Amino acid sequence: MSQINEIYMTAQTHISNPIAADESLSLAARRIDFADSISSRNSWTQLSMRVPDIRCAACALKIERHLSAMSDVTRVATNLADKRVVVDFSAGDAFDFIDAVEQLGYTALPDRLNLAQDALQKERKSMLARMGVAGIGMMQVMMFALASYVAGPEGIEPAYEGLMHWASLAVATPVALYSSMPFHLGAFRDARNRHLGMDVPISLAILAAYSLSLLNTVLYAGSVYFDSVCMFAFLLLIGRYIELGSRQKYQLSQNLNDHILPNAVQLFTEGKPGLYVSVKSVPVGARVKISADQVIPIDGIIVGGQASVNEAAFTGESIPVSKGLDMLTLAGSRLVNGELVIECTTKYEDFVLTRISVLFRESSLYKPKFSLLADQIASYFVGFILLVTIASALFWLQAGSDQWFSIALAVLVVSCPCALSLATPVAYTVSLAALRNHGVVIRNGEFLERLAATDGIVFDKTGTLTTGALQLGQVKLLTPSINRNQAVEIAAALERGALHPIAKAFPLGSSYTAEDINISAGEGVSGRVEGQYYRLGKPDFAAGIPMPAPPAAGMWILLAAQVPLAWLQLIDEPRPEAASVVAGLQDRGYAIGLLSGDGAKEGRRIASLLGITNITTDATPDAKVLVVQQRQATGVRLLMVGDGINDTAAMASAHVSIAVSPVDVVVQESADATLLTNSLSSLPLLIKFSKKVRRIIRQNVSWAITYNLFVIPLAVAGLLQPWMAALGMSLSSLFVVFNANRLREVRD
Repeated sequence: MSQINEIYMTAQTHISNPIAADESLSLAARRIDFADSISSRNSWTQLSMRVPDIRCAACALKIERHLSAMSDVTRVATNLADKRVVVDFSAGDAFDFIDAVEQLGYTALPDRLNLAQDALQKERKSMLARMGVAGIGMMQVMMFALASYVAGPEGIEPAYEGLMHWASLAVATPVALYSSMPFHLGAFRDARNRHLGMDVPISLAILAAYSLSLLNTVLYAGSVYFDSVCMFAFLLLIGRYIELGSRQKYQLSQNLNDHILPNAVQLFTEGKPGLYVSVKSVPVGARVKISADQVIPIDGIIVGGQASVNEAAFTGESIPVSKGLDMLTLAGSRLVNGELVIECTTKYEDFVLTRISVLFRESSLYKPKFSLLADQIASYFVGFILLVTIASALFWLQAGSDQWFSIALAVLVVSCPCALSLATPVAYTVSLAALRNHGVVIRNGEFLERLAATDGIVFDKTGTLTTGALQLGQVKLLTPSINRNQAVEIAAALERGALHPIAKAFPLGSSYTAEDINISAGEGVSGRVEGQYYRLGKPDFAAGIPMPAPPAAGMWILLAAQVPLAWLQLIDEPRPEAASVVAGLQDRGYAIGLLSGDGAKEGRRIASLLGITNITTDATPDAKVLVVQQRQATGVRLLMVGDGINDTAAMASAHVSIAVSPVDVVVQESADATLLTNSLSSLPLLIKFSKKVRRIIRQNVSWAITYNLFVIPLAVAGLLQPWMAALGMSLSSLFVVFNANRLREVRD
């Protein structure tokens, strides 16, 4: 509203000072345009913007260093694959950073998918037109040059040769000045900012070849290189065009909300359709009615109807799930059949889909250590290229070779480290999108690196290795002052609203209401029921003294007031896939452990069913942390897999952690990654995939370094023609892009 008022007030002053008013109106409109890209946190603000002009690691590094030097900046991160820049700052105006980026000669756009896609689509169309001009020019110039190639040792008449040169000049000029303009603009911006990016050697090669050829054509003396100019531009533009296509495809995975959720939703009030509101403005408590083949626009609880729902956007599974009353639905799911009335339970900012998008975008900013090293190498490598090029030209010129200029061109182009800059970010972005499509959400960017290095795994029991679908079994009364129904209903009242699997074992309806409820993670719950203070949980917590549980199998919890009142048996069984997953991981050499807060008897029962011998039971949250730290002190890089609040501290202490379909957002924020599929079957596949990501990134980096080390000596020795250099550089970049695309699916 304040931004609208700002525009209104500016319009009021337009008559008295139209120029100043126009400037203010433009600024206010721009602030509205960037409003979605600026988010306020507790003590800092984050600006996220798209910078489509970023071409290479040197560009990204220049922006990062320039913005990091500004006051109040706490972090600057760039994603080369989707050309996004994120700035975290504690004070100041976000537009100071936008202006700073534009002063460097780059274009800053709001971080919205439609704008990014529009910019990318325009760039692709422009690139396609430039590539068409370069391709036609290359064919025509090659035809003109063919006369000299087939004329034999005596050559062609000088007059005809001059005519061919002038014809080639006419064709090559639009290629050098129009098709190659993206390289020239990038090089000019780099020169103005006093840093050497990837466009510098390319632009120099094209302009140098064109200028010398133009001079020799006018003077009717020397060789011309118009064919090399056209071939340079065409081959390099092909590489960039393919790279743009890959980036456009993976940009769609950046913000799920923008292309999954509808823009507006019709509220359902008093049993009839109501007003349309933005999906971002649906209030908590509002209801919407969804029919078959429609996308569910909100996170909420079903209050009417029954339907089959496709949750592939979260789990990667296309098999529909049956949904009915009081069941949770997530924004982004799609109704296959049936009809539902859903009551909104969370704000747009807290939708699971929104949180997944935020986590995905944040994790994509992470740069592995070898990526940072590659960026540093690439930023200095262009300077090295220019020195080697000058040295090669001087050497062959002094040696009397008439090929000195061709050799210099070949060195200048062939050694450009584009592949080195793309090696890691492209592979990492593709892998993150593949994981998200498989139902894995990454919070910590280091997750894949750490998971690939893991050699030990420890599991929580309840809800992780077991189904978590606890059922109430026996109730053993310890005093005649309470009956079975009373004990169960008191326990149900204490557990009402809790998210732990134990709470689900009790019926939803209870004649009692609990007050002053307090949950002690890993211990139990306490509260007042009809004025009486009760505790429910482990014996030490509930009764204040150790008490042996009944001998029957299952998990036993104690209900107590001033004295122990009743034992309640909760029965849980291992997940159907747990035994095969544990056995498979053990066969691959992983040391498997079970870490549970439940009693020893139940812990040993589940462990024996799954073939786990390393068992720790009766563990409090603090004890779980201690166990994890002790095992890691022996050199084990431990993966902690859990699902409850009592696991969060241990997960934070582990080398890497995974939450299995957690129901509490605190758990998801404590884990490095979350499995939304609610199945352990994804775990071995995820570990294998992390190793594949590491392997492909190493392949890309190794290829890029090996390529440059191999071709530079060949070019310096005069064994590569300029067209070979252009082809080699393009193929080198395409290799790392295509190799990275092997990560687009998570599979065996």
